[in-house]
Amino acid sequence: MSFDRIVKIAAAVSVAGMIAFVSTQLGSRTVHADEQDSNKNLVAIGLRIAPTFLKTEGKDRDLVGLGSFIVNAQVDCNGCHGSDPANEYVPGHNPYLLAPNNRAPQFNQATYMNGGQNFRPAGPGVVIDVNSALYGGPGLGPNIIARNLTPDYTGNPEGGHDLNSFITIMRTGHDYDKLHLNCGGSVTDNCYSAPVNGALLQIMPWPKFQHMTDYQLTAIWTYLSTVPCNPHNDAQGDKFPWLKNVCP
Repeated sequence: MSFDRIVKIAAAVSVAGMIAFVSTQLGSRTVHADEQDSNKNLVAIGLRIAPTFLKTEGKDRDLVGLGSFIVNAQVDCNGCHGSDPANEYVPGHNPYLLAPNNRAPQFNQATYMNGGQNFRPAGPGVVIDVNSALYGGPGLGPNIIARNLTPDYTGNPEGGHDLNSFITIMRTGHDYDKLHLNCGGSVTDNCYSAPVNGALLQIMPWPKFQHMTDYQLTAIWTYLSTVPCNPHNDAQGDKFPWLKNVCP
């Protein structure tokens, strides 16, 4: 084969590769754009039902709206991560009460997403966390407290976790705080026995969240970053220090 022939073939392969690369990038952007377009109605609903105390300046409006829809309309994250179910709503805006105390729901900023609910076994015949009941350690069983999801001084939500760490949590259940490891050696309290994997979150429904797209998980993370920081500097924060948050 002549040198000229080799050069022409190499050039053709190079051009074909470049076309394939560009097509892949454009295709990826098109999928992303299509997902954004399909979420327009959800974004609108999410923005309408979002709490009034959010700090949205500089945030992507579509991500905040979609995140609000997922967090407040689909999943009820505050139902687990709010610190006080009795005061989830501000007075006069609790939808579960009789008129005139049931006006349009409004979340209470003092309890919104700041964690503190206890999911350990609630007593004889009333089990909240099945794994705690079946696989609790030889001492005191795991005392699972809902985490504080409000942003810290970094501006990142959920204990200051960046987006990549947050997506890892949502896809794998990895517990960066290492609060409930497996029992062994001198660890006999607040731990799990086999076959439970104490390195994973046992209450958080991450096996369901892991099927969400990166865009949806980014929307949740972005939305949570708009919630005002709650330091949880109270008696409960003193009892469970991981609930405390360092605010700006």
